Amino acid sequence: MTTHKKESWQARLASERASLLELLAQLAPGQWQIPVFGDGESWTVATVVAHLIDGERGMSIQIHKTRKGEETVPEGFDLNRWNAGVAKRMGQLSPDELLAGLDATRARTLEGLATLRDDEWALTGRHPSRGVITIEQYYETIAGHDRQHANDIRKALGLPTA
Repeated sequence: MTTHKKESWQARLASERASLLELLAQLAPGQWQIPVFGDGESWTVATVVAHLIDGERGMSIQIHKTRKGEETVPEGFDLNRWNAGVAKRMGQLSPDELLAGLDATRARTLEGLATLRDDEWALTGRHPSRGVITIEQYYETIAGHDRQHANDIRKALGLPTA
């Protein structure tokens, strides 16, 4: 069962990431600085991509902690405050550095996925916005996060959403 499930999630993660990368490959250098969100501190396309890297790193750590039986994030964790600090944590990265970060982070995510055992898919941890979820739901969240923010970027660029 695990081999099929792993392959299914590898394919879904690859598909969502490929769609995001296809979009980002079309951007002219100046488009990386187009505002995507404007509440409080403005998030540009580059900030959103940095957020995707940061978020996937965090969820991969949460999956690792869940597998070890450790607390993932404490109840009451302030996700808005965490997200507001993404630019400070990630710094001002060039488009090439952001693309490399997406690749490196996804490679680590897939390494963890490859080592999952059948009995671990249903283990649960606390996700900052979804509450208590299974490891499989973490992978669903990672894939959905790519799709959601790729559509946010498309909308900011005046492109149709996928």
